[in-house]
Amino acid sequence: MNREIKIPTLPESVATAKITNLYVNEGQIVYVDDVLFDVETDKVALEVMADCNGLVENLTITNGDHVKAEQVVMTVQLLADSELPARPTAQSANNSTRDLAEEATVTPPLFSKFNVGLIIALAVGALAILFVLGK
Repeated sequence: MNREIKIPTLPESVATAKITNLYVNEGQIVYVDDVLFDVETDKVALEVMADCNGLVENLTITNGDHVKAEQVVMTVQLLADSELPARPTAQSANNSTRDLAEEATVTPPLFSKFNVGLIIALAVGALAILFVLGK
């Protein structure tokens, strides 16, 4: 069974809208709440999201296309949960990002444990010199 994906209803004063970003390709598996594409008018910008799990078919739009309200722009072949591969999780992406951030965090030598004492000693010495010169 297939489900038609249509352009949402547009404001009454708007005849057409523009596809600004297309996030899927024909043959790609999509999951509920995946963003399929962005559509923009002079008054509003909308994200059109998948309302079902399935395989994108009959894709008729590309970035920059002008479309009308209720125009069918693709179909999604519905797939049973048993036919779907595991959905990539945001947590696994966050873990890899966190690992990269930890690798990129390097303590500059100026602020290492050993140099903090030296910096404090220099600051105290400078204050003492200012105090003596101020008298």
